[in-house]
Amino acid sequence: MLMKKKKLRLGVFKYSCCAGCEFELIYFQKHIQETFDNSEVVYFRMGESGGSEDGPFDLVLIDGAITEAWQADQLKRVRQATRFLLPIGSCAVNGGIPAIKNHTSELEMEKRVYQDITPVHSMKTHPVDDYVQVDGYIKGCPIGRRDLYEAFTSLLLGKKPDFFNYSVCVECKIRGNTCVLVSYGWPCMGPVTNAGCGALCPSYNRACYACWGPMEDANAPALARQFEAMGLTPDDIFRRFTQYGSPKPEFRRGAELYGSTTKPF
Repeated sequence: MLMKKKKLRLGVFKYSCCAGCEFELIYFQKHIQETFDNSEVVYFRMGESGGSEDGPFDLVLIDGAITEAWQADQLKRVRQATRFLLPIGSCAVNGGIPAIKNHTSELEMEKRVYQDITPVHSMKTHPVDDYVQVDGYIKGCPIGRRDLYEAFTSLLLGKKPDFFNYSVCVECKIRGNTCVLVSYGWPCMGPVTNAGCGALCPSYNRACYACWGPMEDANAPALARQFEAMGLTPDDIFRRFTQYGSPKPEFRRGAELYGSTTKPF
């Protein structure tokens, strides 16, 4: 438990991502100033220059997936200097959009992006918990403010954060939405996706894209077979389960049923 009135020593590190979660973190600060008034920012490159990468930290937030060896090396050092470490956003939690490249050879992908690949040393995309132990997840693309607020206030109060552990379908029911999967036959990923977004897409008559990543024990094969019965091609089904979290086993179980027409993981 953190000491009462002791400022929380905060670090924010960015790896491979669009940085949208860090922008959300800065925007969040404007509305929840009292939370940050109780924090000392030790390292946050996007927020301010300087700072110490070495810590020590009470809390570190990791934005982005691991796609280079130096990132994994630094992440391990940061973990050793940190009391609580949380990956934030789809890339850090699930591999996110950067993990789409995992289904193409690394050399082919480098040549597709860079004219000179000599200084490029990329590797397959991994979520943060493939390398270090984490103390929870702040999910979303970008991160949800409810989970962010829950994480900060819980640590300041010395209690375990309470994150949602059920599917987007529950949030749809709470909001009284018509089920776009059953009623309209749209390929909605809500049944296998972790809640937290407030069922944003289905509330605006769009199918869920699974940007919050898989819920625990998701039955992805059952939903994949339902998509097939609805007429989706194997490639369409494969992409739905690899768009935001392909390194995660919960989604891989759905993707692998229809991965024969694409390159292997």
